[in-house]
Amino acid sequence: MKARNLIMHWSRIFVAHAMCAIATVAGALTANAVASSQSSSHAVEASEPDSTAPIALDASKNVELRSTSISGGFAEITGLAVSPLMVMSLFGAVDWYRAVPGSVLPLHANPWVWGTLLTIFSIGLIARWTTRPVPMPIRKLFDAAHYLESKCSALLAAGLLLPYIASTMTQVGMDPNQVASTVRLDPQLALAGMPSDVLMYFAALSLFAVVWVVSHSIDALVLLSPFAVLDAALLSARATFLALLLGATALHPVLGALVALPIVIFCIFVAGWCVRLDIFAMTCAWDTLFRRWSHAAPLDGCVRAFIARPRAGLPTRTRGTIIPSGASMKFRYRRWFVMPAREVDLGVHPSTLVRGLLWSTFVAASEQGGGALVALPPRYQSHAAILAARFGAEQKDGLLLSGWSSVKEFLRTLFGKRPPTAAVQ
Repeated sequence: MKARNLIMHWSRIFVAHAMCAIATVAGALTANAVASSQSSSHAVEASEPDSTAPIALDASKNVELRSTSISGGFAEITGLAVSPLMVMSLFGAVDWYRAVPGSVLPLHANPWVWGTLLTIFSIGLIARWTTRPVPMPIRKLFDAAHYLESKCSALLAAGLLLPYIASTMTQVGMDPNQVASTVRLDPQLALAGMPSDVLMYFAALSLFAVVWVVSHSIDALVLLSPFAVLDAALLSARATFLALLLGATALHPVLGALVALPIVIFCIFVAGWCVRLDIFAMTCAWDTLFRRWSHAAPLDGCVRAFIARPRAGLPTRTRGTIIPSGASMKFRYRRWFVMPAREVDLGVHPSTLVRGLLWSTFVAASEQGGGALVALPPRYQSHAAILAARFGAEQKDGLLLSGWSSVKEFLRTLFGKRPPTAAVQ
């Protein structure tokens, strides 16, 4: 039965990744065909009656065009990663407004597409800000739904607008004779420019992924945080950075790239921590929305858990399972989720199970050299008494403090700096 469940679990993961890959490649191919057709139309309009005559190029202007295009694309991809849904609808509306009447519009500039995205974004924005005063159990349902929606928006942006930006970065400043020779092929088989387009697309996809996972960690923090004031501060900070980036890009693409560069460098350094936080938040959102506690089996077998603070060489929020082991607790995990299973002994026995509002934490007494051990996802909230008895720990409810001190206590707990014996969760 365990082997069957494991096979089903990894089958679902494989199918999900395969669908993502298919959507991404399809988006890239579609964007390449659209860009090729647009380049063909512009080449025909700009050509003289003798279309076979070579076109003279100004080398300095060509370099300037390419550098400006790459700088603008760099800034646009960064902004797209910060808020995919909003930037997709904004770029679609701008491209639709600037389009020449009768020209072929890319998919993201179709009014039905960007209008629908703008409507969804507006509804989500209104719901997010109007639910701040709502009691937390209900508010967290909205936060979980918005958290999952932002993941879908990122997937849509990676297949819809990102290939278009990458193609623009590749083709602007090219030799018009090369563009004309490329687009003479059948649009369904236009592979002459594909290698450079694909290379640029995957470079853009890497940049998008690094920035998005850090920006998306704000949605994760909003989901995990019980403080409406902290949620508002995080969302306002992200909106401020996005407005600054888009405003600089509108003034000049190079200025936008200069604003985006420190953001990208910062994201590269913190991406690993944000990935682990995102996995923990994803588990919490999934358990909250789909009532996973009805499927939890805490009486026997392994219990899903996340490292609450660095232990045994493992960073905070490492995902794995725990089992009782005499006077201590064993933690089993897989590196990169696919490597062979490893097992480490945490070295201490949990003395208390602190039951928070969203998740619970096993804590060891300080005299044992302990502190926070592992965090349990929301699926075990209704089974806290069973887990406490199984691991020989005392059950205790966490305290919901008020004021700035409680916000600092929550952040210290989230970063694994302090055991959550008196902190909110």
